[in-house]
Amino acid sequence: TIPAARRETPRTGEIRPTFAMPALNKSQKDKVKRFASVADAPEDLALKILKEVKWDLEVGLEIFFSTPMDVGSRADASAIDAMFESYRSEDADEDVIDASGIERFCADLGIDAMDPVILVISCRMRAANMGVYTREEFRRGMRDVGVDATSKLRALVPELREDLEDPDEFKEVYEYSFAFAKEDNHKSLALESACALWKVLLGGDDASGRARWALVDEWCDFLTEKHGKAITRDTWSQALEFSRSIGPELEGYDPAGAWPYLIDEFVEHKLEGKAAAAAGGGE
Repeated sequence: TIPAARRETPRTGEIRPTFAMPALNKSQKDKVKRFASVADAPEDLALKILKEVKWDLEVGLEIFFSTPMDVGSRADASAIDAMFESYRSEDADEDVIDASGIERFCADLGIDAMDPVILVISCRMRAANMGVYTREEFRRGMRDVGVDATSKLRALVPELREDLEDPDEFKEVYEYSFAFAKEDNHKSLALESACALWKVLLGGDDASGRARWALVDEWCDFLTEKHGKAITRDTWSQALEFSRSIGPELEGYDPAGAWPYLIDEFVEHKLEGKAAAAAGGGE
């Protein structure tokens, strides 16, 4: 699994947030809470419906009360719980799926534990910590995708993988992964975990056969050799923007741009390397 995935499971009785609301403005947050209160519905469902109706609260509530909900309606709650139990920790005191259970879950889905699609699934659950799924998180994720059996989820993997090809959906998964992987009560993400996630999310090729980020290995090598410290959320976020806007030969890079200092230092390091290689080749 991804480094840092094997994390201690929460202590019995530990309180976790039931829903980690993504970045929304105050008006949107108020509408989510209002919708959930009026409809007696979970906030993740309220958020999904409000997004679909472009944040029109009245229209969203009308749809909720007049139309059978597709989200979660296909998924039987007891079957979801049975699904959870099949991967549940052997520790009777822990009502969670731990790292070994997640590995079996991945195997049954026909994916490797390093496959980025597991991050898509975790994002749908709004799982709080890497290496552990609580019962409520698991229920939420299965309701969100509308399945109540591992075989059904396995059949949906190609569709879920498409989220990685949509720029907006990918960015949501990417930004979610920072909080998912970092240690509790830490503002920054451990360098080892950050590099592992960058290689999972930005390594390899996209559906068209193009490299997601040709410089990801050089970037991680630079950070390991020259930086050696945890990664801030700003650097994490800007690295995605850099990978999308700057070419493998640094095409489009503007020294006057507002990049984090680490990215500027990486560019300087790469340019120095190219200059040294050119000088050596001219001898």
